[in-house]
Amino acid sequence: MILDANAFLGKWPYWPVQHTKPEEIAAALNGLHIERAAVCSTRSVFVNWDDGNREVEDAAKHHAEFVPFVCLGTQELSHVWHPAHYDFAGYAARGFRGVRLYPQHHSYHLLFESFVDGILEDAAVRGWPVVLPLRILMNWGMPSLDPSVMEAIVTRHPRVRWILAGVNYLYELQMAVFLMQRYETVHLETSCMMGYAAIEKTMGRCGHSRLLFGSGMPWQEAAAGLIKITHANISTDAQEAILGANLLRLIGESTS
Repeated sequence: MILDANAFLGKWPYWPVQHTKPEEIAAALNGLHIERAAVCSTRSVFVNWDDGNREVEDAAKHHAEFVPFVCLGTQELSHVWHPAHYDFAGYAARGFRGVRLYPQHHSYHLLFESFVDGILEDAAVRGWPVVLPLRILMNWGMPSLDPSVMEAIVTRHPRVRWILAGVNYLYELQMAVFLMQRYETVHLETSCMMGYAAIEKTMGRCGHSRLLFGSGMPWQEAAAGLIKITHANISTDAQEAILGANLLRLIGESTS
């Protein structure tokens, strides 16, 4: 079974993309034999996170391929202060299975906003994975987090089942490996890992139980993301774990 830990739905504002609609993404997944993908809407990232969540919720009702992750951001969207409230029980009832945070696109700082701590505490209690991308995809033009801020928020909330995303360059991987060695709750998805033998090198230091196949599709080529795993010099057991079993465990499902 192949599961994608990092895929998207919706329009891409920077350049033309062939597949953007839910039915197109589902067909592309099927064409690559990817059975399911954890998805977020670009509307959540670039327009309004709550509207995007409704878009993903609707798509998941019509396409079994999608595992919806709720994208959460600041509720201070005007000059009027609104106390932060995030209805985790409601999100669970609507079918969401994890959280994504995009502070670099939502104009808040992870370490200085109390609502972030509230989200992370609720996610930890519920056992939901939290995707924290260093960058949304591997492109120099995309805004990125400071790796030291990522390290600091993980250290502040070590009980959270983290999925670090968008990691590529050597010092970024060093940070991710440092956190994985320190906390068993930290995982790493592979969509932006483009260094020579990056999968093998990371496995050599952290094992394979917390590496997750991620494609970044449709903004990145999912086939290329798969080849990084299937052509890596790793065991069959490790390959199967990275391609699906590890993510199944994170979202609370069995491989049987």
